[in-house]
Amino acid sequence: MTETLAKFCDSAGFADISLVQYGSYTRSEEAPLLPFLNERTVVTYVTEGAGTIKLGSAQHTIEPGSIVVFFPNVCVNCTGLDGQQISAMWLELDGASVPEVLTRAGLTPQKPVLSLNVPSDASDTVAVFRRLTDPEQSYGPLRATGIALELLDSLLCETPRPCQPKVSNLQQYYVDRSVRYIKAKYQQDISVEDVAQYCGLNRSYLGKLFRDATGTTTQEYLIRQRMSVACSYLERGAASIATIARSVGYPNQLHFSRAFHKVFGIPPREWQKRNRKN
Repeated sequence: MTETLAKFCDSAGFADISLVQYGSYTRSEEAPLLPFLNERTVVTYVTEGAGTIKLGSAQHTIEPGSIVVFFPNVCVNCTGLDGQQISAMWLELDGASVPEVLTRAGLTPQKPVLSLNVPSDASDTVAVFRRLTDPEQSYGPLRATGIALELLDSLLCETPRPCQPKVSNLQQYYVDRSVRYIKAKYQQDISVEDVAQYCGLNRSYLGKLFRDATGTTTQEYLIRQRMSVACSYLERGAASIATIARSVGYPNQLHFSRAFHKVFGIPPREWQKRNRKN
């Protein structure tokens, strides 16, 4: 007698997720924590240290056991953690499906911090984090990526309020259209009204679609796109602040400096002094 057991695995929707890098991090009390942006998504598990952290314009409380996600192009300001030792395990992910997986776990740019619904010593998520970041282990790229996907799967099972994204095809069409327009036109003096007009929608309605789909507003996305490019220019130091301002859509240098200060908490010239690559 022959018995066959087959289980279908619809993995195509997550095939683009890739592991870029991973590791652990420990910072002494004396080391400064400067504001920064990530180009990709970084998922961290805090093992030591507590305080407040500013992600974008919102303040969040973290403690040992917190899962904290640093979303792309969201300013991270850790001034509330100064004066204490911080330890964490982390992995950096890339791929268009990463936000969908994290949204299912209840993690969005608006809600980037949560605690697992199981103790750390009984958590599969924590156990996989430790296995991946164990300095005694050495993994090939396929094995490491497999462990990272296992970690995401455990995270989905251990989050307090997992949720499913509710984004219609039409809604996603307008969001994708808005993102393409912003990435193509951010160098110009465009506004959210221009984005809405391009999509043929009312500004308020587009704003609701965009926030529901991405967890951020159209205006915040436009600013993050501009600030991300501005930071890369400032790091290289190849142009004046006024030139950089114009290149990211701010004809007025003062307006650019004010927007930059609002995002990072420091003026662009000061940020450049701290981060310039020689």
